[in-house]
Amino acid sequence: MKNIRIICICLLLPGFFSCKKWLDVRPATEIRQENMFETESGFKEALFGVYMKMGGTSLYGGTQTLTVMDVLAQYYNVQDFSNKYANFGKYNYTDIQVRATLDSIWNGNYECIANLNNLLTAIDEHKQVFTGQHYNLVKGEALGLRAFLHFNLLRLYGASVATGAGKKAIPYVTTFSKLVTPVSTTAGAIDKCLQDLDAADSLLKVQQKLFYDDLDPFQSYTRNHFNYWAVQALRARINLYKGDKAKALQYARAVIDQNIFPFGDPNTFNAAYNSDRTFSTEHVFAIQVSNLKGLYDYEFKPGSTNSVTIYQLPAVVDDMFEIAKGGATDYRYRYLTARQGAQVLFTKYLQDVRGGIQILGQVPLIKLSELYYIAAEAAPDKTAAMNYLNTMRSKRGLVALPGALDDDAFRGELTKEYTKEFCGEGQLFFYFKRLNRLQIPRTTVQMSDATYVLPLPENEVEFGNR
Repeated sequence: MKNIRIICICLLLPGFFSCKKWLDVRPATEIRQENMFETESGFKEALFGVYMKMGGTSLYGGTQTLTVMDVLAQYYNVQDFSNKYANFGKYNYTDIQVRATLDSIWNGNYECIANLNNLLTAIDEHKQVFTGQHYNLVKGEALGLRAFLHFNLLRLYGASVATGAGKKAIPYVTTFSKLVTPVSTTAGAIDKCLQDLDAADSLLKVQQKLFYDDLDPFQSYTRNHFNYWAVQALRARINLYKGDKAKALQYARAVIDQNIFPFGDPNTFNAAYNSDRTFSTEHVFAIQVSNLKGLYDYEFKPGSTNSVTIYQLPAVVDDMFEIAKGGATDYRYRYLTARQGAQVLFTKYLQDVRGGIQILGQVPLIKLSELYYIAAEAAPDKTAAMNYLNTMRSKRGLVALPGALDDDAFRGELTKEYTKEFCGEGQLFFYFKRLNRLQIPRTTVQMSDATYVLPLPENEVEFGNR
């Protein structure tokens, strides 16, 4: 990597660490670290700095979930040339604003990776500063996050397995250094992700319980940590992307069969207080976004000062949720969309002022529902596949599908479920890319590697010899 920048963030989590200058950067990329990792709290601050960076608007607190990634998946009506997302919707990656946004995704993710590598470089030499299980938890989370971030970069900037497993994709960076890391192929990057997850598994298995609150602040709000179950879930996601359905099913079931992530309670989806619109009990791994209310109000909420509200046309939403075929009972339609004149607004991230910490500001990055869909796709027989799919339909207020569907019909139903489920979560584009779909619904653009593979930053090509 050409630039390595270190994150120093004031942590605002209750009961946690004070903000201090834990690393001096002088000038550009000359790195000096003296007392940063002399205490357990220093390692924890470094790790939480990564989480805070990930929750920023330019990464998983906006661009990679609510906005740009779902524009690429054609969730929103952005065709008007004056819409700031219009060129994203047309896959016009040469537009200067589009390039700037895509470059910020690349740079932001690699900044997080650089900080994780800095932590991982130091942690074994300072193992003695840790108490209890915190060495395992900090190192395991760092390794798991490194795999998570690299895999998302791979899905964005590398060819899919379907179109080029052997093509050069992204650098998989595992050292904290100014040296340029060689580019891995798609298949090679996947293997390295899985290796990091193997190592994370061996460390994080010491703590498999979930916590909302705990006397030990570091173990509180487990879903906002890259926890042991997130490791299994990401293994399932990656193996399905790789084409290894047997292992994808194995790891999906490793989470499903434990029954520790309960399905959302419909009574909470539109409650007068603390409405749980993201189905938070199903979050295997979520990021806490401190400014989610501001982002939502600016981009999605009618009457805001922003003249470009993100919305969709009523006829499109009615078709998406199959209202003519009884889809009006779908909880995602009833509680997560709102008709406003000639627009339908998406309300998944509408924030209650008095919301609880388990719900407020939560953006899911891996959910239980995805594991059911993975299991449905990877199941070796149609009966099991339909059981997984119909379980999710029933938990979303829909009736069961008939027991016998041919492969094309089953794929069609699964695609509908992905579309209904993952609005605002940045996953649908990757679903179409994995399948190498030549057409994404709601656009006439013919899809190919030219549209599915995002361009590398120009300075990465120039200075990294890509």
